[in-house]
Amino acid sequence: MPYPVALIDLGSNAVRLVLAEITPGAGYRILRKARAQTRLGRGVNGSLSPRAVRDTLQAVRGFLQTLPQGDGLKVLAVATAAARDADNRDSLLEPLRRDVGGEVSILSGPEEARLGALAALRSFRVVNGLVVDLGGGSLQVTEVRNRLPATTASFPLGAVRMTERFLHHDPPLPGEIEKLRREIRRHLAGALSERRKHGEMVGLGGTVRTLARIHLGLEYDQNDSRQGLRLPRPAITAIREKLQEQSLGERQRVPGLKPERADIILAGAVVVEELMTQVDSPALTVCKNGVRDGILLHEAFRSNGAATAEYPLPYTSRTFMGRRLRSGRNGSSKFREAVLGSLR
Repeated sequence: MPYPVALIDLGSNAVRLVLAEITPGAGYRILRKARAQTRLGRGVNGSLSPRAVRDTLQAVRGFLQTLPQGDGLKVLAVATAAARDADNRDSLLEPLRRDVGGEVSILSGPEEARLGALAALRSFRVVNGLVVDLGGGSLQVTEVRNRLPATTASFPLGAVRMTERFLHHDPPLPGEIEKLRREIRRHLAGALSERRKHGEMVGLGGTVRTLARIHLGLEYDQNDSRQGLRLPRPAITAIREKLQEQSLGERQRVPGLKPERADIILAGAVVVEELMTQVDSPALTVCKNGVRDGILLHEAFRSNGAATAEYPLPYTSRTFMGRRLRSGRNGSSKFREAVLGSLR
């Protein structure tokens, strides 16, 4: 029996709501999305800033007020790198637990990486390769072998974090860019040496999606053709070179670049460029789906004992009185086998 799920994702750059309908054993259907930029990952001292906590709580409460009062609505709340790495995370989590009505799950780096990989494997037939997910606080890299997620790695190289640590002038100084590159190489050089020329690279996350839109010169009222777009490394370098020369005001006017992302896109582009160099990848395939889609897939297939026991996620739900949403399906029997296998 299909049932509705409201997923709240507390990211390092933005907090998002996804309202979906889950069909157990089959998949999910997106009903509505909402986003609020709160920069939970702002600040470089290992603590969440009071402003970011306040803005995030306000956004979540606003999301909760919009949810349908439906019978059996399940609320899933997850947090990623910003909350995971903060020493004062309880200043956010305690009020959120009260608002949501239960626990808020903090995804580990490997969990975040594997969920992103599930979304990529659902989107494309990747046999062997790498799935890379660049967020505001961290970079996740998953090696795919024979269509299943294998090894994972998580690095503190998110676009928000790198911007705040290294890019302090407008436009950034060449020395700041070089220090940023050295930091990226310090994290990636040894960890990814065995993954060189390993196969296809699929990219997830806001930075990758934005680079694709800039590459295509898309405005926001145009048809979105980014899914499956192949971004050659020279194209990413060309975009980075242009962004590096521009002031923040100039970047805010670049076609395809949201003004609120203009301050962090350069650092994100440098991370992507260095990552592709480290693994000698000639191109990056853009995937618009990501961790949120992986969570919804996990929810759809977790009723199977193997998925729940072998790859648990501590979800919390609460029930609202009222109507149920309409039924629907999204998935396939072939992908069902792949998901359950990858959760082992």
